[in-house]
Amino acid sequence: MKKIKYPAFAVVLVFLAYCKTTKKAAGVTTTKPVAEKTPYTPSSKQMEVANVRWPNTSPDEVAQGQNIYVTKCVECHNAFDILEFSERKWLHEIEDMSPKAKLSNDEKLKLSKHILSYREANAPVMAK
Repeated sequence: MKKIKYPAFAVVLVFLAYCKTTKKAAGVTTTKPVAEKTPYTPSSKQMEVANVRWPNTSPDEVAQGQNIYVTKCVECHNAFDILEFSERKWLHEIEDMSPKAKLSNDEKLKLSKHILSYREANAPVMAK
């Protein structure tokens, strides 16, 4: 029994040492210059779609919705291709995920304006 204890103890020590060095390395921050982001500008087609559905929508509101999508939504998962889901699916997801992302009603509306207007403006035309 003693023959098994010592090698097992050695393995545990090596594992603990590895975990400790990995945690330290993960906590190290390096300073990199932050690249300036190009602000999002909704297309004229997207704004047309947004204003039909939500009259008097400003480009700034749609841009803020896009910013919410690329910041708050991606905190927990990857950004999905907006064209990948139906409007019904997006409305469900926005409603379901907004409490988890701690979105206010205003943020939820701006996110909806961006996603739904982008989706409709960029949806592929289906041949009949």
